[in-house]
Amino acid sequence: MRTGLLLLLVMGVVAVIQAAAPRPLNHPRMRIQELRERAKAEHVKRRPNDGTIMFGGLRPLKNIDHPRIKELGEWAVAEHVKRANDGLKFGRVVSGEDQIVAGMNYFLLIQAINGDGENGIYKARVYEQSWTNTRELVSFGPAN
Repeated sequence: MRTGLLLLLVMGVVAVIQAAAPRPLNHPRMRIQELRERAKAEHVKRRPNDGTIMFGGLRPLKNIDHPRIKELGEWAVAEHVKRANDGLKFGRVVSGEDQIVAGMNYFLLIQAINGDGENGIYKARVYEQSWTNTRELVSFGPAN
């Protein structure tokens, strides 16, 4: 009976040590926790019944005048100009939505001035993954 209790005690101590040990950065639970923290910081949609995070849903950008959103719009236009060499110039981000995936998708409507000096509205999709420093212009084109 003593050995059984001793064995149970040792197993409990080992379980506590394993739970407290730091996980490697590529551990799946670390990625999930990082996504949850980022989602909480960015005020993502939550299910009304239990408050859990809804990944994959589109949500409107709350502050399109935020410097980060402006920077994404400027980057999208500059990246498009590198590919198309059409002299498009960034004006402002008119509206947008974001989506949590394995990273973030940003769907932006951007006002820009073309080579003839005419204003136009363009839609851009930018994908970002912060933990791998990935940013990609997925699509860019006229909105209408």
